[in-house]
Order: sequence, then structure tokens, then C-alpha cells
Amino acid sequence: MHPEMIRAIAAQQVADRLAEAEARRLVTVARRARKARRRGRGGSDPLAGVRVPDYVDATFETQPAGRVPAGGPAADGTAARRGAA
Repeated sequence: MHPEMIRAIAAQQVADRLAEAEARRLVTVARRARKARRRGRGGSDPLAGVRVPDYVDATFETQPAGRVPAGGPAADGTAARRGAA
């Protein structure tokens, strides 16, 4: 067999073994996390307190989606100002 073919096969086998080892490691981590949650030692969700901005300008929504302010859609006065012009 050509030496390049031997190298390619060996490299593929090494990559396969590394992938299998990583998969086994992930299974072990998941099993330990599940066991810790069952026993009440899981702590809180690390993303529970993270606020995600609603818009590209990084503002946060102050009212629930689909809700109209108490004074109607123009409660902030923008429509009134437009109409007064």
C-alpha cells in the first residue's frame, strides 16, 4: 500500500477516535448534570437572568408584546404632534 494512503487512513482513524471520545465526554457531562439536577444540586439556569435586547439598538421591551398603552396607540403624544403640524 502506498505510504500516502496509509497516512490518510491513519489520520481518518485518529479523527474518528477523537470524535467518539468527544461524544462520550458530552454524554458523561450530560449524565452528571442530569443527576445533579435530580439531587437538587443543579443550581439555577445560567441564562435565567440574562436579558436579551428586543431590537438592534439594544433597547428592552417595557410592555408585553401586542399590548397597547393605556392611552391608546398615541399615548406618547407623537400622533398628536404630527396632527398639530
